Amino acid sequence: MSKRNIVLIVFTFLISFLLIEITYPELFSNKIVSYLVLGFGFSLWIYSYHTQNTAGIFSGVFIFFSGIMLFVISSFVIWNPSRMIFPGLIISLGLASFFSYLNDRKFYFIIFGVIFLILGFNFLYARMSFKFYVFLNAIPDLILGVGVLVVIIFLIYGFLMKKKLEENSYINNQSIMTEEQNNELK
Repeated sequence: MSKRNIVLIVFTFLISFLLIEITYPELFSNKIVSYLVLGFGFSLWIYSYHTQNTAGIFSGVFIFFSGIMLFVISSFVIWNPSRMIFPGLIISLGLASFFSYLNDRKFYFIIFGVIFLILGFNFLYARMSFKFYVFLNAIPDLILGVGVLVVIIFLIYGFLMKKKLEENSYINNQSIMTEEQNNELK
């Protein structure tokens, strides 16, 4: 997957996210949609991490944390969740910049990460009556809800990697046996 395709995925996701929020906001209160977004973002993140694709890491982390935001909206009682969308997306951009820095070590990722996180938390605090102790009390429920999905994805990924390693070892064994047969014929 090329960097252009991954950037196109992120922009398509962002634009569709905002259009759906404007036209049909009740859709994001569905927990299944949040799990789908979480799974897609996490899969893209892991795939891009293994291929060392910084744009993919950025977009995967962004989509994953947007999915966490959707999970929070669908799981907890928030009086006006539309006020949380814009700050949540900005915070997701900041976290995506930090994770991109961990892969690519370019200084501007840190700068963008700090700027987006400060702006996001500032908007979140200004737009909502954000109480930090309520957020801390909700973290165990968040970890339980998102953690189950992450464990399932890791199990599927481990199963697929095990299968791929078995296929590669079978192919290697076949090539070694063919080499030994060719040496015996000479």
